[in-house]
Amino acid sequence: MRQQITGIAGAVLLLAGIVQAEIVVSAGRVPTAAEDVSSSVTSLSGADLERLQVTTLPQAVSMVPGVHMVRSGGPGQTADIYIRGSKPDHILVLVDGMEMNDPSLVGRNADLSTLDVADIERIEVLRGAQSALYGADAMGGVINIITKRGSGPPTVTLSAEAGTFETYRETVTVSGGTGIVDYAFTVTHIETEGFSAANEADGNTEADGYERTGLSGRIGITPSEHLSFDLLARYSHSSVDYDNGAGEGADAPDNVAEAERLFLGGTAKLGLLDSTWQQRLTASVSEQRRDFMSSWGDNWFDSELTKVGWQHDLYQGDVNVVSAGVEVEEETAETDSLLKLDSEIKSLYVQDQVRLGGVTLVGGLRLDDHDTFGEEVTGRVGVNVRLMDDEECGLRLKSTYGTGFKAPSLYQLHAPSSTFGPIGNEELQPETSRSVDAGIELCLADNRVQLDLTGFQSEYEDLIDFVAGYVNQSEADIRGAELTARVKVCEAMSVGATYTYTDSEDAEGNTLSRRPRHRATADIHYAIGEDVNLSLTCVYVGEREDSYFSSTDYVSVSEQLPDHTVVNLAASWDLCETVTLFGRVENLFDEAYEELAGYGTAGISGYGGLRVTL
Repeated sequence: MRQQITGIAGAVLLLAGIVQAEIVVSAGRVPTAAEDVSSSVTSLSGADLERLQVTTLPQAVSMVPGVHMVRSGGPGQTADIYIRGSKPDHILVLVDGMEMNDPSLVGRNADLSTLDVADIERIEVLRGAQSALYGADAMGGVINIITKRGSGPPTVTLSAEAGTFETYRETVTVSGGTGIVDYAFTVTHIETEGFSAANEADGNTEADGYERTGLSGRIGITPSEHLSFDLLARYSHSSVDYDNGAGEGADAPDNVAEAERLFLGGTAKLGLLDSTWQQRLTASVSEQRRDFMSSWGDNWFDSELTKVGWQHDLYQGDVNVVSAGVEVEEETAETDSLLKLDSEIKSLYVQDQVRLGGVTLVGGLRLDDHDTFGEEVTGRVGVNVRLMDDEECGLRLKSTYGTGFKAPSLYQLHAPSSTFGPIGNEELQPETSRSVDAGIELCLADNRVQLDLTGFQSEYEDLIDFVAGYVNQSEADIRGAELTARVKVCEAMSVGATYTYTDSEDAEGNTLSRRPRHRATADIHYAIGEDVNLSLTCVYVGEREDSYFSSTDYVSVSEQLPDHTVVNLAASWDLCETVTLFGRVENLFDEAYEELAGYGTAGISGYGGLRVTL
């Protein structure tokens, strides 16, 4: 099977001379060869993240085409991810099948600011409407995270890092496995004095520190070839200082936000009829708590999410696979100002994937029955055509069309009125979307040259905005293109680049905020023998509209953020088989810029550390 790059998770990965995994899980909820996938999906491996010295999920996906990441300050501050111009609320985030989205957040999105990547085996970023497979929160895309499994003799890996802003990060991993049982446990801790969340250029000088401790574990049991079990757990506690918004006078020395998150899950897999009938039973529960303490008063937010699913996959050789399943999802949310509320969604879905020679066809439907909004049907179709596929040259055409929907969050529906007026609106209706993309992938010169061009368009209706309370007011039309190029110059050096064009408008023709029209990445990876690796990465973000709420004038301030370019340099040296020395310089040329209007970013900063495997 020809190794295939589906999209470009990074000019970085490509460039780093790293060939992406051949198997993609998220695109069809079943393992599928990347060369047969019609959707736009990018895979990042844990080895890639380690080589690039990425430490958080927002950093990890920032080089993926079609993805734009913004943070409201430094480490631990809120981070939002936009996929092809969709809202952060429209992205479903999964870790080993466990949903990360928080029912108590305003938009029911996932808080990605504290998700460490130390135990990640692979990240798949699936772009476009995916509600037909994943339901209400996947209107803009899916970020699917698979964690590492243990194997072989017991192994202990210790890693320690220190750097600018009095930053210290430690990681301990214990893993191993036999033929029947495998295990992997990871503990991470990070603390930093940080820098001001509100931009220092506006006179904000108080540093906003951050501390987080995380634990994760995975145990696999395989009593026979056709039966397996996975037990999963993740826990984190974090504390971060935050400011009173942005702009002049936003410093707030007494503001502290704490978050505690617990995720538990399990999966049972059974193969029948000589493994032509595969069953997967999954269950997960999450509890998330957020506390905000300030001189203005204290606020807290609690949520719980329980999810059970049963999927059946029927295989007819390598020609056809039919997948069908049922899911039940129950959630609750409660805040200091909102009584405990709950909602439930029951879902049925089916998908058929047919492979006829070089042509792969896929079609799927999903019925979601929401206890408040009733039934919603979404669908998805795709085609993938391999016109050439040999050792020296490959040509592939792909296209998908899908519909999506997003139910209003419990907060948007029921939040009580404030002194400024109404907030919640029980008359809200779900947001809906239609999305289409088409692309071409070309590999030349024995796969040493790889090109990928994809065009996309999405239409959104009944978008929920805050205008004297939450209302279904907006429509949006988003179109654009993603271009990826990679050249393996020689065995030691790879060069690559990506470019994303996004044209986003509302019904009145106004450009949507925080969506740059132009965004580009580039990366050069150079290996010196087998022991030393150098990686130079660059991210360019074009002009975009933005606004922030002034904490002194109590008004919304709009402005156009200028373009910026940030360059990072990472290096590692394997001193011996078990010891690695690593270091990086972020914002190498000390670029002064803002990702969000009024919020700060780090100047040139350096980090270095040591990793030992026992």
